[in-house]
Amino acid sequence: MPGHSSTLESFLTEFHDARPGLTSKAFGALPVLFREHEFPSSYEVLSAVVPRGAATIDVLDLACGDGYLLSLLASRSQPGLTLSGVDMSSSELSVARARLPTNITLRQAKAKHLPFRSGSFDYVLCHMALMLMDDAECVLREIHHVLKPDAAFAAIVGAAPPPSPAFAAYVEILSKYPRQAHLSEVRFGDRRFRSSEGIAEILSPAFEDVVVEDIHITRRLKPDDLWRRFLDMYDLYLLTEVDRRTVAREYLSAVGPLCPADGMLEYRETLRYVSARAA
Repeated sequence: MPGHSSTLESFLTEFHDARPGLTSKAFGALPVLFREHEFPSSYEVLSAVVPRGAATIDVLDLACGDGYLLSLLASRSQPGLTLSGVDMSSSELSVARARLPTNITLRQAKAKHLPFRSGSFDYVLCHMALMLMDDAECVLREIHHVLKPDAAFAAIVGAAPPPSPAFAAYVEILSKYPRQAHLSEVRFGDRRFRSSEGIAEILSPAFEDVVVEDIHITRRLKPDDLWRRFLDMYDLYLLTEVDRRTVAREYLSAVGPLCPADGMLEYRETLRYVSARAA
């Protein structure tokens, strides 16, 4: 991969090299509500962007991870559908290569330096990664560069969850513990991705017809299962292992009294669907 890696890129690469497949584990079997319809997962929302039946379609999965989204598209056995994926993590790509047909192109690369010619793709898709990336303007310019004229970009990005006692307790306890010193400067992506207005602003220089819509997730979980959900997130791994264990004990102690008689906590999440057309 060309260029010096930032502190954030190094953290994300090391995280996913150590835990390949964690994103698809967290979201691949998680039903979501989008446009008043239930989808089996947020990956399915994104795969539905690519039409069926067109003569030829070239698709790039940006930050493809273990290839879960590409596997959904490949399962169509759709004539004329050509698939490619890029990711920074060699471990994620190894899992992807084992899972996917050999005719899918996989490259180790950064989103800021995509190894494809101008105008290569009809669709660029990105699941739960765009909002994390360094230098968002550069990333979006690269996406625009590899898209064909008038082609489409679509992404699923994270968003703050709706207020809930269970999440408030997690944030309060997590905030008491300092990051590991070498990770103190890690900052996840551009703050504009945290709001619909900010997303429209950051996409507008290179894209038209920007659409931002919420995706809703609602579940009832035992406290232990909710804690395991938090373990799929990056924030806890900025702490030492000792502090993570302490946060776990404090959190489970704090949320136990919040459970109703059935011992289950309601937990809601919000994701955002983003789509745009290359200007």
